[in-house]
Order: sequence, then structure tokens, then C-alpha cells
Amino acid sequence: MHLTPTIVLVSGAYHVPSMMDLLAARLEQSGYRTRTSGLVSVDRPDLSVEDDIAALTNDLLRPLIVEEHRDIVLYLHSYAAFPCSAAIAGLSKSERSTKRQEGGIVGLVYQSAFIPIEGDTVLGMLGGKLAAWQEVNALTPKEIFYNDVPEPLATEASKKVSDQSLAIFHPSSGPVFYGTEHFNNRRVYIHTTKDQALPPFAQRLFVENSGVEWDVRRIDAAHCPFLSEPTMLAEMLVGLTKGFVATY
Repeated sequence: MHLTPTIVLVSGAYHVPSMMDLLAARLEQSGYRTRTSGLVSVDRPDLSVEDDIAALTNDLLRPLIVEEHRDIVLYLHSYAAFPCSAAIAGLSKSERSTKRQEGGIVGLVYQSAFIPIEGDTVLGMLGGKLAAWQEVNALTPKEIFYNDVPEPLATEASKKVSDQSLAIFHPSSGPVFYGTEHFNNRRVYIHTTKDQALPPFAQRLFVENSGVEWDVRRIDAAHCPFLSEPTMLAEMLVGLTKGFVATY
């Protein structure tokens, strides 16, 4: 089966979609279409996990897959994986193919990301309390998010960091779908070894506690390799995409 998926890049908490532009450009140079997306809970203090799930489902995934019949690889940064783990329900290419429906999620890539199981909260996954820097606005973004990003890009990125609704930290996750058989051999976790926002030990625990097998990769970068190592990350995503396609 010949597939050329669209690579969909979803930024995490405090981040806006334009922060993925360097990575998107590298992927497009490699011949892949991209789509960048953020989360509605960014800059909206009244919105929470349920709102992120609804927006990801109705405004991003279903239009691409159900209406445009696109095959996609879903790259999820940090908190974005928490709502997206629910939003992907029924949208895998494997499931849709059995119903003779075109389009679907070809593979999942979680990067330094939360992997919720049903009943988890973001706060609980952080050990029950917020870090000192986690307020409505990230207090020290350059040190926490961009500690390996060169100047002047680190300063420019810090200026783009947006307020984050704190309501996302408390609701429990409902059913999640990354663990279905349809994503077997099609789910990848990228560890970021210099991460100050979501430390490597927490990333390892998330993988271990998920109860399913992941293809684990590592990149020697901090929380945002799409800024510090866009070429290396793009090459990794292209390789992973080719691997996902080979399973069909």
C-alpha cells in the first residue's frame, strides 16, 4: 500500500502552533505535508481537558480524516498527548480500513509526553503538585523549556509562551485509545534526555505505567527539540513515518 501521510504536529501547554514552524519546514522539505495545531486551553482560563478533547476531535482530526480522507501521523508534544489520547477514538487507519473508510491515523508519536490511563489527572501524573514555575504563565520558560535552544531563538520563543488554563490539571481522564491493537507496532515514545519541564525519570514512568509496548527513541535535547534540533527531529519523524507505512 502506498501512503504519504500528512504529519500533524500538536504543541503542548503554554505553546502556540507557530513554535512548530521550523520542524514543519524541515518535514515539508522532505516531501511531507504538515499541519500544526495548538490547544484551546492555551490563553483561555475557562477551558479544560474536555474542551481540548472536543476541539482536537472536531476541529482537527475529524476534518482531516473523515472529511478530507487524509492518512496522518500524529506527533504530540507534552500535555497535548493527554487530551489526544482520548480524541483519537475510532480514527486509526486500521479501524477505518475494516469499514472501507478512507483516511486515518497511521501512527502515533508521543514526545516527552503524558501517557494517561483512565482515571489519571495531569496533576496526579506530576506527583500531586505543580512545579514552582507552573502558574497561569510559565515563570521561567527559557530555563524550563528552552535551555538548549540557541539565541536569539530562545528569547523569541520565550516571548511567544502563552498563558495556560490551570483547569487542565484536575479533571480525570476518560477512556484512552493509544493502547488498542490498532496501534500495535505503530506507537512511539521519544524521550528528551535534557528535559527540565518533564524530567526523563517521569517520562520513563509514563511509558512503564501505560501497560502497552512502545518503540522508545531518545533525542539528546530539552523539552522542545522542534526548536533546538528541528533537523534531527524531522529526520527521526520521516524515518518513523516510513516505518508506520510499512506496517500496512
